[in-house]
Amino acid sequence: MSTSAKIIVILLVLAFVVSVAGGVLVLGIYTADTAQKPAAAKAAAASPVKALPSSAGEGIARIKARNELVVAMDTGTPPWAGSPPTYFLNPKGEPDGFDYVVARHIADAVGVSKIRLVHVGYDDLSGALQADPDLDLFIAGYTPDGSEGIGFSDPYLEYGLCLVVPTRSKIQTTSDLWGKKIAIYPDDAAEAQVARLVKGYTELVRLADGYWDLLLNGKIDAYLYDLPYAVAEIEVFYKQNPHHRGALRIAQYNLTDSTYSVGVREGDPELLKVTNEAIAAFRASPDYAIALKTYLAGAPTVDAAEPTGAEGERHVVAAGETLSTIAATRLGSAGRWKDIWDLNKSRIGNPNLVEVGDELLLP
Repeated sequence: MSTSAKIIVILLVLAFVVSVAGGVLVLGIYTADTAQKPAAAKAAAASPVKALPSSAGEGIARIKARNELVVAMDTGTPPWAGSPPTYFLNPKGEPDGFDYVVARHIADAVGVSKIRLVHVGYDDLSGALQADPDLDLFIAGYTPDGSEGIGFSDPYLEYGLCLVVPTRSKIQTTSDLWGKKIAIYPDDAAEAQVARLVKGYTELVRLADGYWDLLLNGKIDAYLYDLPYAVAEIEVFYKQNPHHRGALRIAQYNLTDSTYSVGVREGDPELLKVTNEAIAAFRASPDYAIALKTYLAGAPTVDAAEPTGAEGERHVVAAGETLSTIAATRLGSAGRWKDIWDLNKSRIGNPNLVEVGDELLLP
């Protein structure tokens, strides 16, 4: 073999060795990087497998296959501390609350016996449902907001914002908030509603906690909040601070007409259909009235104003009466219950929760 040929062979061998060594080096770097970031590697590997449901019936099939409805729910701060009246633990340590009852009816409609709750903060519910394929839907006292990729069910509860003030306050309605410092729960929809409702306030702050103490200490003049949560949380506050019992007052109810709905992926139309059927059946059953009284009763009636009807009549609710029966007896038609409700909605928390002894203004 000539000298030049030997040189060529040596060069080829060296090139091969360098190539192999380089490959080992590259492989070593990749392996080390993967080992240092197992969560990212696991997510990347799992993403093609755990695709979000995209065809009708897929969500139902997934739920039935595991015999479990997986529900995202804001369970309070810190997580699982409770968020009454929608979620809390009953004396037996079992999940309870109005939203849990809704979940139970949906699970029954799908045909599964188990419910698994996953804590997700209120602001993160839509994003979590989009990102986590294990979640089936969310229920958390959520007002439909047009979140992209989310289909909202028919309402399972109507509610309104209420005006909470210290009992000693002279504030009676939102018209008395001119020049006052007011607060709301951190929610864009609520802030937009309050901006339309209230004029002349000096400052509006967003508070997620501590608002009852701030009210009583004079740091804010009023708090506008979802009625179901306000009633339940005031009672919790009183139990924790018995010396403050009676120090807070709901001055005005139903400042807005809002609803709570269940959130379902738009890729799960069959699950949304079954959810709506479950809600409709629940609302048409005696269970709905029982749930309202169990979880949402307790809002005191605001003292009646001077009569505003043509004849200035009033009616004191007797045992067994509803707005419909009162309308039939006093106004000649059960269908006129809404006329009574419209006249009294700022004084009573819910049209289904009139109590014996409540004094109603009649149109």
